[in-house]
Amino acid sequence: MSLNRGSGRRLTRLMLWGWIAAAVCPACKESKHVIGQVGIAEETLRANPMLGMSPAQVNELLLHKLSQGPFQLPSASRRESSGEPTTGLRLEIAFTREAQKEGREGTFAEVGAQLTVRRRDPGGSESYEVAGVGESKLGSDDPETRRGAMRQALSSALDQVIGLANLQLAALEKSDSSLVKDLSAKDPRVREFAVRVLSARKNPAVERALLDKLQGSDPDAVRRAIGALVELKNAGAVPSLIDLAKGKDPSFVREIIFALGEIGGDEAEAYLYTVAEGHDQPAVRAAAQKALDELRAKTRSAGRADSKTNRQPPRGSQ
Repeated sequence: MSLNRGSGRRLTRLMLWGWIAAAVCPACKESKHVIGQVGIAEETLRANPMLGMSPAQVNELLLHKLSQGPFQLPSASRRESSGEPTTGLRLEIAFTREAQKEGREGTFAEVGAQLTVRRRDPGGSESYEVAGVGESKLGSDDPETRRGAMRQALSSALDQVIGLANLQLAALEKSDSSLVKDLSAKDPRVREFAVRVLSARKNPAVERALLDKLQGSDPDAVRRAIGALVELKNAGAVPSLIDLAKGKDPSFVREIIFALGEIGGDEAEAYLYTVAEGHDQPAVRAAAQKALDELRAKTRSAGRADSKTNRQPPRGSQ
């Protein structure tokens, strides 16, 4: 599979989850995703003048690339009358820069792009983000050539985020059983989007994959995994979170502490008590005590609710 239709030298990667990705999954090209709205975060474009492009020009390029891929861009009236979930896309330019790369000659134009995928239906709304970095080698130092390289890098970044948005939307259309199978897929991007959607659906089958992510090197990905584990509220994740806190800086330890307080359970409570009593950092002790107090309050409240329920006489007994 070619990493990029235009140039084999361009970089393709998924930033938010730390995976190196190719552009588009061939298996996902068969279906079309109907998009109701496409927008540009104009303030991010103004903050990156090296592109030398107006919002209208970037929007036109984005729409063209979407129309060439697995997307349909109908009119608003047709979309609203279809009764299908409403999907919107919003593009942000994360950065533009010129950089040299270790082990590679020359200077490269780089553009980071982030695409937010929002889908609304009668049951609620979902929002996901995908990101990519495009690059193009500078041929000379004159302004026109540099601007052209920057625009080539933007084109590459758009190819990446459009391909990833395709995978994200395809995952949203799948059943839980199909997504569980995708957790073992060879393509790391397919696995990644399966984890995202199963986590949002609070399917416990995703827990093992989330625990594996705790060992990753991307801090943002680790934090997202922690958040998803909190949503699952499975006490089986507590030992891994406790191990994760070892040797970490106090601010990160506090994040884990509050996660443990939300998950709860005897092991989490015992750990919070130990930290509250003996950690060498006052801020960490205070965080542990706060999480412990809140956990115990929730436990007492749940106990009172259960007791009240048990005291209610069966219907028809009076």
